[in-house]
Amino acid sequence: MAVIQETGKAEAPAATAAGEEGGWLETLVREVKEGRLALPSLPDIALRVRKAVQDPKRSASDVARMVQMDPALAARLVQVVNSPLYRGARPIDNCHTAITRLGLKATRNLVVSFTLRNLFQPETRWIADRLKHTWRHSCRVAAIASVLSRVTPGIDPDRALLAGLVHDIGELPVLVHLEQGAIDLPRAETEALLARLRGALGTFVLKAWKFEPDLAEVPKQVENWKRSVPGAADYVDVVQVAHVHACFGDASGKAPPLPELAAFAKLPLSKLGPDASVELLAQSAQEINEVIRILQ
Repeated sequence: MAVIQETGKAEAPAATAAGEEGGWLETLVREVKEGRLALPSLPDIALRVRKAVQDPKRSASDVARMVQMDPALAARLVQVVNSPLYRGARPIDNCHTAITRLGLKATRNLVVSFTLRNLFQPETRWIADRLKHTWRHSCRVAAIASVLSRVTPGIDPDRALLAGLVHDIGELPVLVHLEQGAIDLPRAETEALLARLRGALGTFVLKAWKFEPDLAEVPKQVENWKRSVPGAADYVDVVQVAHVHACFGDASGKAPPLPELAAFAKLPLSKLGPDASVELLAQSAQEINEVIRILQ
């Protein structure tokens, strides 16, 4: 566990609950405001790769040597570079060539994406089940976002993938605190608490992890259905549309129809009509399922 120091850079929700749960919530919010929020750090390999990519003296060979220290991670990079997202004329069979084809920035984003799964390791059964649900949903949103990025100028597939994976990262500190405090809330209250806190906490966490501002804003804005920002589509727009698609058929979902979403109107795909993205994702079903499989 690590204590995240990000005082003053996140908006902590107000605590208004009563009783034992209210006291726990007030403690969590106070820790956020005081910069003492504790949650798992990014895995060491992700931190080392990110630092290496930022160092102009480091090469693809240096990064490959780091990644190859984790054979499972190296294998997944080879998998993804041979997936429909990045597949070239010839298949790749080694980590160094995979990283060369991907480029260092894409490799950094994918390494962070692949290692995020290691953060979801609670001991309490119901919290483990809830986090598995969150991870499955995040993987689906990430895969859909990566497909939408192909037809959205200025959006990189690997960054869209990462943005989709972290859009609900704010649930992690909430559930970790529930587990540590041995608080057993009814399902409906737990869901309401997660819905209320995950956006602000998610952005808080990503800022503390030094994510770029455009990605750090994703958790806080992804369910802001009235968001309307002039200019070209950004990562919030793409993930918001992917999130709505991922919630199709979910009776508990509260997302508006795509045609009413300002984010969808900003995607060039919307000019082909409201069903265009549904058709694109249906045609890309195999690709989406392959990306989900790699992530999980």
